[in-house]
Amino acid sequence: MNPLDTLIREHVVPVMKAAGFAKKGRTFRLAAPNGDHLFMQVWPEAVDPEKYVFDVFFSVVPLPQWAFLNREYANPPTPDASGALAKYEVIPPAGVAHQPDSEMPFRSRWAFSEPETREGCGRELARALTEVALPRTVPLLDRRNLLAETRTNPNDGLLRLKNATVSEIVLRVDDDPVADVAALVDKAEADGEFPPFVAWARERLARRAAGA
Repeated sequence: MNPLDTLIREHVVPVMKAAGFAKKGRTFRLAAPNGDHLFMQVWPEAVDPEKYVFDVFFSVVPLPQWAFLNREYANPPTPDASGALAKYEVIPPAGVAHQPDSEMPFRSRWAFSEPETREGCGRELARALTEVALPRTVPLLDRRNLLAETRTNPNDGLLRLKNATVSEIVLRVDDDPVADVAALVDKAEADGEFPPFVAWARERLARRAAGA
């Protein structure tokens, strides 16, 4: 087995399964009852022939964002991390960082040597997931929490991937008063937002107003 997969099996799987995530490959998935998804991925980086280097990040995929990205389908596929509205990177402590003195994005990379430091790296990753990353990200499956976090482009590891107006429309389009969200859509259009997004948001609001 690839040493990175051994690390995942021994240190990551127990933590993520206890938090309710399902695993496929190096991706972990948690779905909310409303169809929103939170993903965690372990992503290898082929940048060092002597070490196993990887990133660990969470992606928040609200269902309306996924619906917009797959608007051409009558039955959209199951969400995946490519539909992220926000991303959270799990930053390693210096002792298991590939470049502990670097700036982002290189500071986000975890690293271990096989077999000397795999166990230590795995324990640190499990600790970071349990104590920091999961408490930080799982609440973001609640759209109200994510909206509060993304109204200003956040820091503390969370990166909003769309502008503030688009993010707010996506997170409010299914639940908030139609007139309030429609005003946001008008603002997005006036600001030159991507016309297909504006059309999609108006259509989704119209279906809500019609009770569909």
